[in-house]
Amino acid sequence: MMSRAVAGLACRIRIPVRQYQAVAVLSRDADHVIRLLHRDAALSVDVEEFDTFQTAEEYRDRLATFLDLPPLTLAGAPRASSEAQRTPQPRRRNAVLRMRRPRFLTRRRTGGTMAIRRIEGRELIARD
Repeated sequence: MMSRAVAGLACRIRIPVRQYQAVAVLSRDADHVIRLLHRDAALSVDVEEFDTFQTAEEYRDRLATFLDLPPLTLAGAPRASSEAQRTPQPRRRNAVLRMRRPRFLTRRRTGGTMAIRRIEGRELIARD
């Protein structure tokens, strides 16, 4: 069970172990992190941190054997990589959007907002 924010809403996600692709050791400047790697980087999970590379490798091998996943060694993965993926993409230019529109609609302008007038009066009902 994993807690993540999806579109600003706190969610709990249950991911089976078979969805993960590998168990990796990430070597950083001061520490070494064991991570379960998922195809979607936002779903990758940091399991444990170690001071020495040798103990991290031993733990990775035991965990990979237990979960029946391949062991990997990766170097220098920055901590802010998941935060960089969460930044919103810049808005596309209007020209790109116009190219997607059918030819007869490219000549037309998109609609804007209109002020709606309030109509007051009595309702007339026609009866036989």
